[in-house]
Amino acid sequence: MIESPFISIVVPALNVAGVIEETLQAVSRQTFQNFEVIIVDGGSTDDSATIAQRFCKNDARFSFVLQHGSDISTARNTAIQRACGEWIAFLDADDVWLPTKLKRQFELIQKDPRANFLFTNYYIWDGQNDLGVYYRPSHSLPDGDVMRRLISNNIFGTSSILVQRGILTDDCRFDSQLSNGCEDWDLWLRLAERGLCVRGTHDPLMRYRRWQGNKSNQKLKTLLGDIQLLEKNLRATQRPKLRPFYRRSLNFALAKLELARVRPLVETRPAAVPAAVWRAWRLHPAKLKWLMWFVLVIWPTFLGGRMTERIVHRKIIQKW
Repeated sequence: MIESPFISIVVPALNVAGVIEETLQAVSRQTFQNFEVIIVDGGSTDDSATIAQRFCKNDARFSFVLQHGSDISTARNTAIQRACGEWIAFLDADDVWLPTKLKRQFELIQKDPRANFLFTNYYIWDGQNDLGVYYRPSHSLPDGDVMRRLISNNIFGTSSILVQRGILTDDCRFDSQLSNGCEDWDLWLRLAERGLCVRGTHDPLMRYRRWQGNKSNQKLKTLLGDIQLLEKNLRATQRPKLRPFYRRSLNFALAKLELARVRPLVETRPAAVPAAVWRAWRLHPAKLKWLMWFVLVIWPTFLGGRMTERIVHRKIIQKW
C-alpha cells in the first residue's frame, strides 16, 4: 500500500458476487491513482469475499475487512475509521465509476480549496443500458450551502460523493439505527448543519445501478425511512429557521406515504382511494394535482366517473 493515499475509497459489500468485480475493476481503471480501497464485507454467503480478496492480493492498495453481521452503515463507518486518506470516497458494490471520476474531482479540489464536499452527476443504469441522468442539462447543480435544498430531497448519489475526511468526526458518521437506504441522506443533512461548501460537475461520472423488484414495497420502505430521518433531524437542528423547511419536507413524505399505502388497495378496495388522496393533498396542499385526483375519483358515475376513477387508479399504480 502507498504510504499516504490522497483518497480512501469505502466499499461496503454483502452478497454482491455478481457485480462487485465490475465495480472494483472500474476503480482500478481510474486515471487518478493515488488512492486506497477498503472493502468491508458483512459476512457474505456467496463469492463476494473471494472476489474482493483477489483484488487485494493483486494490488496492495486494496484491503479487505470481514465484519460479520454489519449493515451498510456499520461497514462504512468501519472503513472510515481505518482510512488514511485526506478525502473519503463512497462506492456501493453495485455501482460503477467512469475512468475520470476521481481525476475530475481532484481538479475541483485544486480549483476551490474551500470545497469540502464534492459530487458528480450520474447515469441511472440497469446494468446494461443507461436509462437517463439524474441532473438534466437544464437543472441547476447544488452549490455552496445546500442545506435548504437538501432538506427537500436527497440530491446526491452516494457513490458520487467525495468528502473531506476532517469533517467526518467521530460524532458525525452513518447512523446504523436508520434503515431503508436513508442513512446517507441523514449524514449529508448533519454535515450540512455544521457547514458544507459543495461543488459538483454536471458531467455524469458514475453509474447508479437500478435493481428490479417490488416497486410498491420498496417505495413504502423508503418513505418510512425518510420520515424517520426527517423527524430525527427536525428534533436535532440547532437552526430554528430550518424547522419550517423540515416540517414541509416531512409533510410531503407523509403525504406520499398515504398514496404508497393505498396503492395495493386500488384493485381490491377502490373505495379506500378517495380518502387517501384527500389526506395526501391536505398534508401537502401545494400538490394541486392530488386535489384534481380527488375530484376525479369522486366524480359522479353518470358523468363518466368510472373512467375518471380508472385514470387516477392507473396513475397511482404507475407511480407508487
